[in-house]
Amino acid sequence: MARKKTTRCPKKGTEFTEHGQEAIQEESHKCEMCYLWLKEHMPASFFENVAEEDVLLIAHSLMGFDLQDYFAHIHLKSSAIVLCLDSSDADLRILKHYQMYGIKDYRAFVSNVSPPFPKIKTRLRIATVHFTQNPEVETPIESEKKREILELVKVRNPEVTDAEFRKLIAGMSSRFLRAMTKERLTLALDMFFRTRTRDNCQYEVRYNEDWKTSKETPSMQVVLAWRNVPKHHFLYNVAKVVHRHGLSMRRVSATYIEPYTKSSTLILSLGLHGAKGKAAWEEADVTDFLQELVTLKYFEGQDIFEKTFVDSGLIRGNLGNLLKALSHFIHQTLVHADAHLYSLGNIEEGLCRHPELTVQLLEAFEAKFHPEKNNLKKYEKLKKSYLEQVSDLDTGNEANDTRRQNILRQGINFVEHVQKNNFYRNNKTGLCFRLDPKYMNYLPYGHKDKFPEQPYGIFFMKGMYYIGFHIRFKDLSRGGLRTVFPQKMEQMVWERNNVFSECYNLAYTQQKKNKDIPEGGAKGVIFLEPYDRLYSEEVIYKEELAQAGHSDEDIKGRLKEFRKEQKLEYLYQTQRSYVECFVTLLNCDIDGALRAKHIVDYYQKPEYVYLGPDENLHNPMIEWIAHYAKYYNYKPGGSFISSKPGAGINHKEYGVTSHGVNVCMEEVLKYIGIDPASETFTVKISGGPDGDVAGNQILNLYKYYPKTAKLMALTDVSGTIYDPDGLDLKVLAKMFKEVQPIRNYPPEKLNEGGFLLDLQTKREQSKYAQQTLLLRKNKGKVTEEWLSGNEMNHLFRHNVHQTVTDIFIPGGGRPRTLNDHNWKDFLDETGKPTSHGIIEGANLYLTP
Repeated sequence: MARKKTTRCPKKGTEFTEHGQEAIQEESHKCEMCYLWLKEHMPASFFENVAEEDVLLIAHSLMGFDLQDYFAHIHLKSSAIVLCLDSSDADLRILKHYQMYGIKDYRAFVSNVSPPFPKIKTRLRIATVHFTQNPEVETPIESEKKREILELVKVRNPEVTDAEFRKLIAGMSSRFLRAMTKERLTLALDMFFRTRTRDNCQYEVRYNEDWKTSKETPSMQVVLAWRNVPKHHFLYNVAKVVHRHGLSMRRVSATYIEPYTKSSTLILSLGLHGAKGKAAWEEADVTDFLQELVTLKYFEGQDIFEKTFVDSGLIRGNLGNLLKALSHFIHQTLVHADAHLYSLGNIEEGLCRHPELTVQLLEAFEAKFHPEKNNLKKYEKLKKSYLEQVSDLDTGNEANDTRRQNILRQGINFVEHVQKNNFYRNNKTGLCFRLDPKYMNYLPYGHKDKFPEQPYGIFFMKGMYYIGFHIRFKDLSRGGLRTVFPQKMEQMVWERNNVFSECYNLAYTQQKKNKDIPEGGAKGVIFLEPYDRLYSEEVIYKEELAQAGHSDEDIKGRLKEFRKEQKLEYLYQTQRSYVECFVTLLNCDIDGALRAKHIVDYYQKPEYVYLGPDENLHNPMIEWIAHYAKYYNYKPGGSFISSKPGAGINHKEYGVTSHGVNVCMEEVLKYIGIDPASETFTVKISGGPDGDVAGNQILNLYKYYPKTAKLMALTDVSGTIYDPDGLDLKVLAKMFKEVQPIRNYPPEKLNEGGFLLDLQTKREQSKYAQQTLLLRKNKGKVTEEWLSGNEMNHLFRHNVHQTVTDIFIPGGGRPRTLNDHNWKDFLDETGKPTSHGIIEGANLYLTP
């Protein structure tokens, strides 16, 4: 058989057949035809914004568009190009693939005819997606352009200095600056300056009445600036909201100012148009759209409620947020009937199983509270019909029916007993509801055992990865504001079941403490769980650092600092949201009329609430809360919160609580036959030398009983320690002054048989296991041991509880540390308590 004629290509040693040459020529011809088609049918703006070499890549991808099922990706180092057929959900289908990227620029261009493929009648959409980088690679802005921008900025913000402006411009994407018109850039910078003092979304809307004069001009422009907006999912979630409201994104430009810091700010310009080609305001309820858009940061998307109710069009997105809040409240009240039966997941399932009933529940809420459409007669009719249908539920599975009936009934009980809320307020940072405490009388279990007395008022809050409560037992009451911020996911899941009960029990305890003073007892509790968001942002940051060429060690250090700073910022942002929502429903005129708009108030009485400090409420936040109350003229003013720096007595500095604990300890010791002034006694404490109650009590032992007190064991969040001959009180007192936790205790000071478990020093045992450092004094030397996870947990949980002493002082630790399930951990092998007396310095350490 004759060999085919071959020729050589320029690369040495490579040969092509004639067929190969023909294929190359044919492909070149196809590519040329696709390129010419793009030139003829794509808008002029496409060629202004897409580099020539990228147009060639697009032409090449278009050749096999049909073989890729009419959806093609072109992946570049810091950007992507997507080709697809145009549709109302095209942006969603595109952005779905880039949820784990920070996106700084998104543009979509649509052809004027369908692409050149048989039977295809839909036009071609080409989207360019540019990702954030670290550091950003920028093209310098011309000096003249900078001067123009500065003049625009100073028109609306004359106080801005040249230095501030230079710093701002240096942190902005040049692509973003070039994409913005002068008017939009002026708005964007104005919104940015507003975010310096505000957490909520700062935005302005411009309507283009003459949009018909240019096919590419969007009819509505939204320009916004927002602090600490996540990169993960965000633009995709924006696209979902836009699509749900019958709109399409014509143009998106974004830039991040100071990303990966606590001041990180997103500036976003959205060009929107009606999905069917009409003006945005003709196809969508713009007010409802904006109300949902500005809550995107605060309510987790892509959950079961969104998929079941919002994406299917059963309810508006804003009502989806209400449903999320409602599910958390129902969970907090029903979980005490059966923690497994009424888990949060089962509550969500119960609300989704019969969607038509849940829709009616939300309609009842709107009938009662909509600022313009409230109608109590309609509400009562809806409530009656709803309850009848719930009672008639019968799927043949009695256990599931009963569970779902209880959940659905608690939903309408919630609506019935809510007296005022901020749901219809614009641009809020969370939802807040005041409930009539009689709600508790309708719980489907004997709640008096768990909640013996009815409070005076209950407030419930739901915002960005947090839920919160405020409970008071008298009209005039005071109590601390505590933030629970679990450091591990497992702890978070456990603690989440008890937020309402913790708040109730703390307020109830405070009420009993305040029996001899005019103020009643109250408490505020915030439960914060931002783990998913922190993790996803960390993943994006790590990827950007890796792409920028940073070393593994440098990446590790940057991530550690990022993690620390972000946790603190989430803490402060959550506390501000709680207070803002709370004050909205409190701030009133002397006759009780609320000053905030869009609130239907059935309570109609003035409420003056007073807060105090508690766990995780730092001085900067105490000052902010006092300033906020004064700024908005809430009647209590600065006295809205006590313990402001520079005013009053600092509890920790003066050891107020520990003084009472010490007096009580001395009296108990005398009662059991020990004179602490002259006789040796043993003590164990939960809490560390850096804590308020525990630290000051350690100082009391050193000051008043240096020769008789033997402190045998301590436990705090950093570890646990034991010494059979007693720890060195002088060293511990020094650690208290220096605010050091247990893990910093010098191990050489331990006596024979003593040990120190350091929870923060770990090593990898394997891919799936860690070991924790235990320092032990053995034969006069400090030795290292590495404990497995189970060994570490057992020692950490049981060290203090199993150490035998005369006195146990819970000076720190979470409520329910000793509870009805683990109380036997406090007994010795004979079944007797390991301490003769307990002086409870920490609230609710022993709680059923």
